[in-house]
Amino acid sequence: MEFKTIRLKFTNCFLIPVEKKYLLIDTGYEFEWQDFVDGLRKNNVQINDIKYLLLTHHHDDHAGLLNNITGINPDIAIIASKLAKEYLAQGRHVNFPGAGYINKRIAFVLKLRSIFNKNWTHIFPKFIMRSHDILIENDCKLIDLNINLNGKILLTPGHTRDSISLLLDDGYCFTGDAAANFLQFLGSKYCVISVNDLDDYYNSWEKIIDNKALIIFPAHGNSFTVDKLVKYLRKNKKQNMVIWKQ
Repeated sequence: MEFKTIRLKFTNCFLIPVEKKYLLIDTGYEFEWQDFVDGLRKNNVQINDIKYLLLTHHHDDHAGLLNNITGINPDIAIIASKLAKEYLAQGRHVNFPGAGYINKRIAFVLKLRSIFNKNWTHIFPKFIMRSHDILIENDCKLIDLNINLNGKILLTPGHTRDSISLLLDDGYCFTGDAAANFLQFLGSKYCVISVNDLDDYYNSWEKIIDNKALIIFPAHGNSFTVDKLVKYLRKNKKQNMVIWKQ
């Protein structure tokens, strides 16, 4: 499957051809609007060419531009976890007891980032899901959603409760933050920087592996082969996490 990539400052967004238009995966931060528009232009894609927008989860670096995009093309159908409906309406990250950074080194670096980067607020414009949007409750094939694309949506919680991934029949898996490929020098081990539930996170890795994924396309960092998930499965430990105060 050939697809297009929009690389923003922090987030990879993907454009997958479907029904003579595109399925967009994630959007980037609110402040990245011009970068997003420039990325579309470089790929010769217009916002009106987008038919579906699959939201891997509700965080600000993935959902920040929902209102901008649907304001121009309101016919776009948002595909998201049923849980995302409530979270998007709050316009902020929703965390639960036990959530935190995966280790002390990453916690230290991210604390510095929060001091020097005033855009890093975990707040985004509220978005209200509409009647033609598609809410996912269980793993499902795209064809069962009347989307003419060979693949399936997998519930992959752990980073957030509403995390979902798109797995195409060719083995390409677009995980959002259900896996990542950055800050390896800080011991991330292909895990994203923070999780709500580490057990759920690695259970989602097992699901991705069991469903025959071959190449992982994360929201952060370069693609990598699924054997990295096999190798580093459950290598991060709960006792090494820095748990956030509730």
